Amino acid sequence: MSMDLPLAPNPRGKIVPNVYSPHIIEEEARRLSRVIKQPQRWTIEHCKTIAPYTLEINQLKKEKEVYLIAHSYQTPDIVYGVADEVSDSYSLSKSARDAEEQIILFSSVRFMAETAKILSPDKLVLHPSPEAGCSLSESITAQDVINLKEKYPGVPVACYINTTAEVKAEVDVCVTSSNYLKICENLPGEKLIFVPDKFMGEHLQKSLKGKKEVIIYDGVCEVHALFTGEKVLSWKQRAKNVGIDLKVLTHPECAADVLEQSDIIGSSEVLIRESIRLGQEGMTDIMLITECGTADRVMAETKDDLNIIGTCVMCKHMKTTLLEDILQALREPRAEQIIHLDEEIIRKAKYSLDEMFRYAEL
Repeated sequence: MSMDLPLAPNPRGKIVPNVYSPHIIEEEARRLSRVIKQPQRWTIEHCKTIAPYTLEINQLKKEKEVYLIAHSYQTPDIVYGVADEVSDSYSLSKSARDAEEQIILFSSVRFMAETAKILSPDKLVLHPSPEAGCSLSESITAQDVINLKEKYPGVPVACYINTTAEVKAEVDVCVTSSNYLKICENLPGEKLIFVPDKFMGEHLQKSLKGKKEVIIYDGVCEVHALFTGEKVLSWKQRAKNVGIDLKVLTHPECAADVLEQSDIIGSSEVLIRESIRLGQEGMTDIMLITECGTADRVMAETKDDLNIIGTCVMCKHMKTTLLEDILQALREPRAEQIIHLDEEIIRKAKYSLDEMFRYAEL
């Protein structure tokens, strides 16, 4: 029993990288193979194919003083080949805010690059794949939030960070999967509105029962919605039948019946950290209920021989970006790859993000 992961992505061939000597290509390929740690998927020959891209990207980053941030769901060649920092939404938001560089390239989906611009309005923020959206972000509009505020006047509105800048501008506070429980519990009043993730909202309702009434929206992450409690229970039973004590680690964007079957619930960074800890403690059979980029990171960062069981569910939006998209954006960004936001939207949205940092650090 193990997780079946897809083949490593090949360059589309639309962007031709610089030419490097065979010796330099060989050295870079071996570096990539060493840090990715998946020699069956990311073979030396494949690493040689992508090495010219990583070499030129890293060269341009240095020349142009670019800080390259990547979300954990990006492919390993981006995460370990060219990124300066890799993490979940909360940590990356802080990194974008605090980076000394005046140019930020965000390898992720669109709302994350917008968040970087909100927090650093004077910086140039590049997003290599402007078509990379998010089902949660697209499930709600600013007008939807306005309608909820009119229906429930005076009730605080918390929004998951997986939302557009316009939605963030209409709420009281943003939250991430690493801090939504803490922040929502500390909001004033006996009611709150939580948008747009229905499953996280249901988890909040359960966690805050008797303390607060939580009004929820109907958005879902199309990746995490594919997991069901029945499927997880089936995997656990199959593991038990062959003598495996399976530990299940789950992202809170999943449905309640999935969370009920889980040993650990947390953000991407929590799942990675806990997977590594379990391996260190001899519990090497784990199941990750989240986007399978998390499994890529666990395999690269653990020192133990983990048996990661389950099915790989990929976010097509996160996997839109390839190395050649990053290279093209660094060479000469197109207009649509540069994040522009209305000044009033930035001002209002920044308030909700600043409130997130304030509550998270209480």
